[in-house]
Amino acid sequence: MAKKLFFKDELNETWRNAREKGIENAKGRGHKPSSLHNDKKDMLYAASEMQDIGCMDPANIDQAVFNRWREYTMSDANRSKKAITESGFKKRKEALILLLEANDLNGPLKVVRMHRSDIRQTEFVYWSPLELDAMSERAIEVFETESKKRVSAIAHIIHIVCPPRRNDTASIKWDYFDLDQRILLFPAKKNGKQPGNLIEERFVPILREWKEETSNFDEGGEYLFPSSMAHRSGTTKKKRAHITGKMISEYLNYIQTTTHLPDGSQPKTLSSQKYRRSFAMRALNEGCSLEYVAKVLGDSVETVEKYYCRYIINQAHRREFEKMNGRNTRISSEGSAQPKWMSRHTRPLPNANEMAIAEGFRLHERNRASVYGSGGMDASENGGRWGI
Repeated sequence: MAKKLFFKDELNETWRNAREKGIENAKGRGHKPSSLHNDKKDMLYAASEMQDIGCMDPANIDQAVFNRWREYTMSDANRSKKAITESGFKKRKEALILLLEANDLNGPLKVVRMHRSDIRQTEFVYWSPLELDAMSERAIEVFETESKKRVSAIAHIIHIVCPPRRNDTASIKWDYFDLDQRILLFPAKKNGKQPGNLIEERFVPILREWKEETSNFDEGGEYLFPSSMAHRSGTTKKKRAHITGKMISEYLNYIQTTTHLPDGSQPKTLSSQKYRRSFAMRALNEGCSLEYVAKVLGDSVETVEKYYCRYIINQAHRREFEKMNGRNTRISSEGSAQPKWMSRHTRPLPNANEMAIAEGFRLHERNRASVYGSGGMDASENGGRWGI
């Protein structure tokens, strides 16, 4: 565990009071518990670092103070002796904005808001379908042959069916399942949405067996991952009915690191969050709708578009491309009855019969429009040919 470097007791009274108001501001905005936790933490970081550079009052923040703070936090001279990333600084800045808003410090607020983070896109990585399938086969093998590691197999199966955020996985309940209908539907803590998906048939017997096994433990009749089944690892701050999200990551990591692909290599080493990304990219590449992906992940369609669609050219895009360009493509006439110098369309042109049928349809529509006043070329302003 990383050494703790920031303590709220070290804040002077001015910064401490300002931070408390900032926390109330975050609560008033309806921030969820996980977001509120980050708000508190990042406000503490920002306030402590401001004190480190000699700014003892948020009202004293001007352009020079802000620049000095940014230089300090993004250098090896900071408390951790390791420069934070542009992304990390952005989180601190956003927390500081919450604090300044709550304290009506418009001058400093204007200074902080002027800054634009230069966040560059990192490599977009995820597991391929081949890797995911190999990991699933490994999970089934683990469940059947390694009794002490069965929990790892269950964690992987949940993340393949409907990849939750790891804290949602840790607290998932049996009530969220309908194994007869093969459905998983659960509440997401982050945004209150209801992610859900159908369960593959091969996973249903495994889940039924796990349910029977967990029923022998305290809270196992309610939770998939009761804390009473987990190994004790020292003291805990509070008693939990289920395990933590951190343990879910450890379980998933076991499946990942013990899986071998057909060529003997291993899947890419990625965090548990990449299950969500991998699911989304696999679904979109297979032509699944944005609404489907959004439902399974518990995200909005806009979020799916913003974070995933930009990395693919899907089937819908290809169809639109064909509409625009396909009919204009011409290829060599070699191998046909046409002269070699003549090119021809990739799509067959309509024959005489098809053209006659099409023309007959157009004539029929034109005559009908003129009689019934439906807008044909012979229709008068107030109706058809007979003024109807």
